[in-house]
Amino acid sequence: MRKILLSILLLLMAGVQIAQAQAVILKLSDNRTVIYGVEEVDSILFSSEMNYAGGYEYVDLDLPSGTLWATCNVGASSPENHGDYFAWGETETKELFDWSTYKLLNEEETSWTQINKYTIADSQTEGCWYNGTSFIGDNRTRLLPADDAATANWGSQWKMPSKAQFEELINSDYTTTEWTTLKGVEGYKITSKNNNKSIFLPAAGEYYGSYLDESLGAYWSSELSSDHTNRATYLSFKSNNIYLTSFNRTLGHSIRPVRSLPESVDLGLPSGTLWATYNIGASSPDDFGTSFAWGETEPYEHHFSVKYKYYSDGKYTKYNNEDGLTELLEEDDAATVNWGSKWQTPSWTQFAELFNKDYTTKTISEIDGTIGCKITSNLNGNSIFLPATGYDYKEGSYGSYWSRSLDTDDSSCEQAIYLFFDVDDSSYVTPYILRTTGLPVRPVRKK
Repeated sequence: MRKILLSILLLLMAGVQIAQAQAVILKLSDNRTVIYGVEEVDSILFSSEMNYAGGYEYVDLDLPSGTLWATCNVGASSPENHGDYFAWGETETKELFDWSTYKLLNEEETSWTQINKYTIADSQTEGCWYNGTSFIGDNRTRLLPADDAATANWGSQWKMPSKAQFEELINSDYTTTEWTTLKGVEGYKITSKNNNKSIFLPAAGEYYGSYLDESLGAYWSSELSSDHTNRATYLSFKSNNIYLTSFNRTLGHSIRPVRSLPESVDLGLPSGTLWATYNIGASSPDDFGTSFAWGETEPYEHHFSVKYKYYSDGKYTKYNNEDGLTELLEEDDAATVNWGSKWQTPSWTQFAELFNKDYTTKTISEIDGTIGCKITSNLNGNSIFLPATGYDYKEGSYGSYWSRSLDTDDSSCEQAIYLFFDVDDSSYVTPYILRTTGLPVRPVRKK
């Protein structure tokens, strides 16, 4: 690994007046600014081999899934640092981990029977997700980006691991697991059998109420228990064992984020467009992923134009009549910013080609309880799945996806074109909607 230490002498040679400087200001690629006092900076290292996303380092263990594992926990500054603790489905740490402080309950309730999000038909009829013996819950088993502590704290390039990703991580066909000590902290070193790279998971403990049990390591997955609404799946370990289990969502566990390099499918379309296999912010084809306002690259968090990035003093400040821009530039394209320069949000003509009956066949399909549209190429048999996302994280019987195209017939420039399809019939349209609406993005690229 090539590392270059920039000493104070070199900084002086570059013209930096250290004696007068008060702070080191770093402008990161995700537009965050990090400021350090000069007295805090010991050295500056450059590396040709380190891998970062959103300012956080990851390691490629050469796993079959392509999953990339972060080197630190959420809230940690080094691999051995414990970091923060989270209840499952919460994105902020706290001091008390029990049902009285759990956020995914009906208002002013403190019992697990009042869980109001991520519920399954588990025969626990005392729960509010049942009406008598009839299940009336949402049947969601995987965290949405808004409830994912990795995504909320590190950005849309990161997410909490799935159960399958944890299973792969500790699979003896791919890795070795070794109980060890790193800088005085006990935990597991997990080393790839393919490339000998490794990560360290500190035994950071588990919060139950306000009590921290420091005898183990506990790392949340993004998935609910398969048989209990009030439980979620996590990786647990002590010095002699490492395994997956499930227990109360309210426990305070560590989070070790993951990311995956996006993949594309060639449907043999005349334009040569390659379609991504899943949405931005998703970990699988049936995941809804992250919603964005049109022209914004951070997850959608608002519902009003006054908070929109390009809205000020009652008018839109970019993509308007003055600048004449009608398609997203790279810096405003959620696909390009989050996935890299090879990717972009589809144009409305690419959506039209995707749904052209001469090239593809649309069928209603379901993956892991998620209904959506399977689009199969008439030319080579390959397919993609578009989950029926609804809008603003509200699922429905229809799908809505941003295009990169502004509605040029709208003189106010407040609307953009999006894909709309109904799972109840074979229709699709590319109408327009307010730019401030939160919709998912399914990226495309060229061969």
